[in-house]
Amino acid sequence: MTAVVRPRSDLRNAQRIMASIVKSDATKLIISGMGSGKTGATLDGLYDMLSRFEVHHVLVIAPHFVAANTWPDEILSWQHTRALSYAVAVGEPDERAAAIKARKEITTINFENLPWLAQHIRSVENWYWDAVVIDESSRMKSGEGRTKPTKVKTVNKAGEIVIKVRKGGNMTRFGIMTTARRKIDRVIELTGTPAPKGLIDLWGQAYLLDQGQRLGRDKSEFEKRWFDKDEYTHTVEPKPGAEEEILARLRDVLVTIPQEKVAEDAKFIPMKVRLPPKAMLEYREFEKTLYSEIHDVEAVSNGVLANKLLQFANGHMYREDRSVVHIHDAKMDALDELIETAQGENLLVFYGFKFDKDAIRKRYPHAVVANESKDFVTDWNKKKIRLGLAHPASIGHGTNLQYGGHLAAWYGLTFSLELWQQANMRLPRPGQTEQVLIYPIIAEGTYDERAITILNDRDATQDRIIRNFTLKT
Repeated sequence: MTAVVRPRSDLRNAQRIMASIVKSDATKLIISGMGSGKTGATLDGLYDMLSRFEVHHVLVIAPHFVAANTWPDEILSWQHTRALSYAVAVGEPDERAAAIKARKEITTINFENLPWLAQHIRSVENWYWDAVVIDESSRMKSGEGRTKPTKVKTVNKAGEIVIKVRKGGNMTRFGIMTTARRKIDRVIELTGTPAPKGLIDLWGQAYLLDQGQRLGRDKSEFEKRWFDKDEYTHTVEPKPGAEEEILARLRDVLVTIPQEKVAEDAKFIPMKVRLPPKAMLEYREFEKTLYSEIHDVEAVSNGVLANKLLQFANGHMYREDRSVVHIHDAKMDALDELIETAQGENLLVFYGFKFDKDAIRKRYPHAVVANESKDFVTDWNKKKIRLGLAHPASIGHGTNLQYGGHLAAWYGLTFSLELWQQANMRLPRPGQTEQVLIYPIIAEGTYDERAITILNDRDATQDRIIRNFTLKT
């Protein structure tokens, strides 16, 4: 149970504005920065609607940690929302079933369990939630209704590699929500990163709000109308004028809430490292030929190559059989220097691949991995963890780590703007008392530099979207 219980009067001005929108608009995508108090604000609006019987049951769909911890903790942290009944449909199947059966005022569930929910209730006619909150709605950006066929490699008794096609056709999370949409009166979407890969991410989120009224009922038609796709590289670029047209159509369903300053912005300090000359030559050859003879690693396509080059920059690579080959220690040497410079201060390290985690833990056995310790958040905030390791996908949305330290490093970079921004907001949150310093370790002349460029470009596009819908206060 949350120790501190706050009065309703503690809600900040921006939170009051968000709560008002939740109550006044049946459908809205609310864009507000990480750490801005979206959860508390949304609960405040829901409290009034539930109290007045304007809605009866709310389903909150959120990332795993947020559904299991952040929403329940937030409900209990306000004097007025503590009166709301809630259930958590995140754990074991029997626990989820009990939560659904309880028909509480608020039920939280993680995205991954939506297919289970669809099977459990058996028919959309058994859907009883008249309001839905999609927390981190950019996770619905794909807009695919059903899964696609996938190729699976297997080895037969003769030792031959056989490629089998696994049928698709199962309903996706998005598909489940589009089916249930006609039973839902109100849909509120929350995110700090509405378009991590650009304008293309907006269709799925918009569809769940208006069922295709603004951007069309079919994603392929949306793409054909406003985007050019390279048939060879599969890259997608907006057509001239597309951004203005798309944003104009979404004018009434998107809003950006200006974020109040509650913590100092993080300061980024790039740590540039050089690969050993021999490793750099091998890198160039691998980049050119897609094959490393010395390490017996092959990239079967340009898409795979980008991922392999990030691995190379980190110091290891996966072979076809998933065995790991060690290449260099340039980034490990930089991490050694950073840990020494920290002089005992707690350090949070974001890694990209499992071999990064294994290599760091081998060098520093006392390191604690976030998704391998159920008490990681508590222990970190009590300053019991000197070196914390986390994959950005496992420690993003809603994880408060501001009390345990102010230093972070990126051992392995990512192409995902959403993961990048979410991870970078774990420390500079309300309650942080020191300047947050984030050290991206960048291997010069490698795809690390390309990753930073891509993140900056995507950030610029998303920033224009956010600014375009900023509410004037």
